[in-house]
Amino acid sequence: MGENRQHLVGAPMNIANADNDEGLQRALQFAMTEYNRASNDMYSSRVVRVVSAKRQIVSGVKYIMKVEVGRTTCPKTATDLQSCALHEEPDMAKLTTCNFVVYTVPWLNQIKLLESNCQ
Repeated sequence: MGENRQHLVGAPMNIANADNDEGLQRALQFAMTEYNRASNDMYSSRVVRVVSAKRQIVSGVKYIMKVEVGRTTCPKTATDLQSCALHEEPDMAKLTTCNFVVYTVPWLNQIKLLESNCQ
């Protein structure tokens, strides 16, 4: 029986309620800050929808997220992106699906974007 349990330890687990998961939301906010910083777009982007989210307990916590990102009407200098409207016109909206992997060690106050892959 101990062997069966061994395989489950450290396996990624689905996060059922992504909107109410504080750790996930922090990781997602960090990933979007990095995404916007790396982008050469004059507009900021924000998460439109969380497609899937998983948490993996390793020597910290790894968040594996698949999200839909949309371009907002706010310039990059904006701070509160959730209140920024998304572009309406299809050529400006630029909906993108991104896979982010964020690694956190909350007790050491560490956070790192390990993977950012957008299409």
